[in-house]
Amino acid sequence: IMQALQTNLDGKSKQYKDPSLTNLFLMNNIHYMVRSVRRSEAKDLLGDDWVQRHRRVVQQHANQYKRIAWAKILQCLSIQGLTSSGGSNPMGVDGQNSSGVSRALVKERLKTFNIQFEDLHQRQSQWTVPDTELRESLRLAVAEVLLPAYRSFIKRFGPLVESGKNAQKYIRYSAEDLDRMLGEFFEGKTFNEPKR
Repeated sequence: IMQALQTNLDGKSKQYKDPSLTNLFLMNNIHYMVRSVRRSEAKDLLGDDWVQRHRRVVQQHANQYKRIAWAKILQCLSIQGLTSSGGSNPMGVDGQNSSGVSRALVKERLKTFNIQFEDLHQRQSQWTVPDTELRESLRLAVAEVLLPAYRSFIKRFGPLVESGKNAQKYIRYSAEDLDRMLGEFFEGKTFNEPKR
């Protein structure tokens, strides 16, 4: 029965065009299966090994979601291609200067970041992760990667943009704004619902 259910889930997951949504779907549903088994007599039949194995599968799908959904936006915050040294220095280390970095390129990266983040926010705020603990752990996992990268990028390259015109056009968000917006992800909001 469990194998048939898993096969059914795999089939349904292929209906999603967005691979990150596919992983979220599988994560949600396998998590539900694990939780249901743990709370029932099925645990005696399937055993602790089954539960542990499927908890790892849930985590794998969460990691895949994070990698697929957030890789492009994190590239915007990378120093690769920005510095004349080819980006071999660690990002955000105090005392490093921004010489050799094009203001236009930093602006372009920030503009791309804003567009991508707003798109992710709009789409993924509509997605649902019903389990509160799972939803919070997923948000936290994203925040732990995104926020330090953003803070570091802004600390290092923000002054290049802030000294020019229309800085707020490029640096639209503080790290706190991003964190607050991440808190809206996976809530199942509809398009017409006002933003919080």
